[in-house]
Amino acid sequence: MSTIAVLGGGISGLTTAYYLSKLAPHGTKIILTEGSNRLGGWIKSCRVAPGEYGLDRHIPISSNADMTNDSNVLFEGGPRTLRPVGPGGVVTLDLIRDLNLTDNLIAIPKTHSSARHRYIYYEDRINTLPSSLKEMLLNPPPIMKSVLLSGMKEMFVKKSMADDESIYDFTERRFGTHVATNLVGAMVHGIYAGDAKELSLRTTLKMLWENEQAFGSVVRGMLRGGAKMDRFRERGMMTRARNNDPEWFGEMEAMSVIGFKDGVDSLTRALGTWLGQQDNVEIRTDEKVESLDLTTGGDCKIVTSKGIIHASHTVSTLPAIHLDKIISSQIPHLNYNRHADVAVVNLAYANDQAKLDYDGFGFLTPHVSSQHTHPVPGTLGVVFDSNALSGQERDAPLKLTAMLGGHMWDSAFDKSIQDIDPKVVRDRALQVAERHLGIKATPSHTMTHLHAGCIPQYKVGHYQRLGEMHAAIQSRFGNALSVTGASYFGVSVPDCIKNARELVEELTVSGALGSRSKVVTGLNRVEEGNANERLRDSANISKGHIDVLMKS
Repeated sequence: MSTIAVLGGGISGLTTAYYLSKLAPHGTKIILTEGSNRLGGWIKSCRVAPGEYGLDRHIPISSNADMTNDSNVLFEGGPRTLRPVGPGGVVTLDLIRDLNLTDNLIAIPKTHSSARHRYIYYEDRINTLPSSLKEMLLNPPPIMKSVLLSGMKEMFVKKSMADDESIYDFTERRFGTHVATNLVGAMVHGIYAGDAKELSLRTTLKMLWENEQAFGSVVRGMLRGGAKMDRFRERGMMTRARNNDPEWFGEMEAMSVIGFKDGVDSLTRALGTWLGQQDNVEIRTDEKVESLDLTTGGDCKIVTSKGIIHASHTVSTLPAIHLDKIISSQIPHLNYNRHADVAVVNLAYANDQAKLDYDGFGFLTPHVSSQHTHPVPGTLGVVFDSNALSGQERDAPLKLTAMLGGHMWDSAFDKSIQDIDPKVVRDRALQVAERHLGIKATPSHTMTHLHAGCIPQYKVGHYQRLGEMHAAIQSRFGNALSVTGASYFGVSVPDCIKNARELVEELTVSGALGSRSKVVTGLNRVEEGNANERLRDSANISKGHIDVLMKS
């Protein structure tokens, strides 16, 4: 019997083990190891009674409150909604169907106020972003007054031939400093908690890079429908998924976001439960991996805090910086990208104690280089949870989540995330609620999570470094090691799910686990031909051509 080890029990590890259990050759044993005492990684949903949680680092936050009690609320310590679009969205929807979680879904249509109304803090007030061209023309907020002209000028900006550049440099070059600093800088805060001046355009906001490469202009590309950038393997995965229930997929893909009545960890809990019922899967929690070596026979020897695992193949879903610490043969760049530290503070108020004057999703803050500095240091943004995803409580309270720190942690706080008193962070979130939303009441529920190193920051040149990692894994580990997870091709939950499934399908279909006829590292897509040629070809493929290819 061959053994496959899956390192890490977050969403990537759970999804990898799930599809391996279904698709791996008969007789294969899958062992999933997780260093902590719980599965799910950064995904954590907690239903709690009134009180303050997370202020004592030595007391874990548990979720044991009853939904039927009107005073209890659901807080998300990590991701709270998922976008059901693109390859990642479709594959995630397919997984949700497989796990019989459709009745637990909350779907928010694009017509909902939280989908139409987004905000950015600018010029000492919260600006409502236009949701239509008519709003943009007739009543633009201060943050948008020069944007329309910038977009018109962008069509005449010379195309760059660089392989990559920072998000900030790209948007400043094509749209100007205002857009780069105040609009795109804010968006990067919301997605990566990162610095737009450091992050790679090509591997974070790749749609912008792809449209310039294919059309010579972002605006021109969008007017022509955008480059068709889904890879052929991704198109195949989407087609197979949609064929299971075309009507349901059509309905769900038209939504703005989806969530779960019992929180996003409904997904990870369902995966853990399903895996625990499979004869070919063994789950080991509280078992940290200490070293990973290649044996003379070409297998992996994994030393853990509880023993030794011998595996014919290992899939690491650990953060790359953690893999770098345990691996014997050096792989370049695993520790190149730093990871952002983020504090997540959830606040809930009784409806008769506090009122929110906005019906949208939430607000973000501009890049720190903006002339309009933020009055509460370290604020990345605030999500208006009671607007964005209602239906998680019987007596819906006002719920907010403040995100603090990220790339601004060191300048905003005088102690590291490991040493800071959680009360300081909680009080900072209360300042944000009072300063921006006029909420002075004491919340009935609070929950504070300090997430050290939770979001990898893909620095400029990330794609090229992935190519060097891929070559190193091929030459030093051969068929013994693959990698997937948020460190490589996307940080969102749908990205992680899609990438894990794609890796497993490539491992099983190619024979990499059986005959070992192909080396699959998890990074093989960097070999998929010249990017510029692929972009031009893809831009010329019509929907009709794609349909023919998919049917073939």
